[in-house]
Amino acid sequence: MATPKNRVGKIGDIERRLWNYFKYIAGVDEAGRGALAGPVYAGAVILPPFSNITVKDSKMLKPEEREILFEKIKEEAICWSYGFANVEEIERFGILKATLLAMKRAIDSLRVKPEYILVDGNISIPDLYIPQETVIRGDRYCLNVASASIVAKVLRDRYMRTLDEKYPDYGFGKHKGYATKEHREKIRSLGVLDIHRRRFRLL
Repeated sequence: MATPKNRVGKIGDIERRLWNYFKYIAGVDEAGRGALAGPVYAGAVILPPFSNITVKDSKMLKPEEREILFEKIKEEAICWSYGFANVEEIERFGILKATLLAMKRAIDSLRVKPEYILVDGNISIPDLYIPQETVIRGDRYCLNVASASIVAKVLRDRYMRTLDEKYPDYGFGKHKGYATKEHREKIRSLGVLDIHRRRFRLL
């Protein structure tokens, strides 16, 4: 079931409607889709019915706030998981298919099979065979999607910090592979790495 336009209302309103019919509702979201380097990550979260956890879009949070909420999500959730698609897969399939692949891997890794899935964006995940609903800006309207957004962002940021240790001159710990002025200057002066997405406009 696709959502043709942005929703209005409070975060969690969509789940509160669905929790009357489904116990295990998963939210799924990605992190790193627009980056120039590194994998794209996806998080998946199943919160208990009528959860009152206080979360919001990960992009609206400071890194330390995301880390705190990540721990709360792990405590509150019935289950959570993540998946990713590496740079080779991004280069091979393109970023859209790689993102959907990461999302499918996150869903497939949940220890509890969801009865219904809320997907951030407007494109359904192929080959899931589980009812799903796409929600534009779902990380602002769905508790499960916002939680999944935090999971994906925290885990990807942690991974990018490990790349910062491996390639200390590129500043991955700061820009996390995104297309900042500093990152592009580093590519220009130091060259392209294997972890860069060559399909993207790097300079």
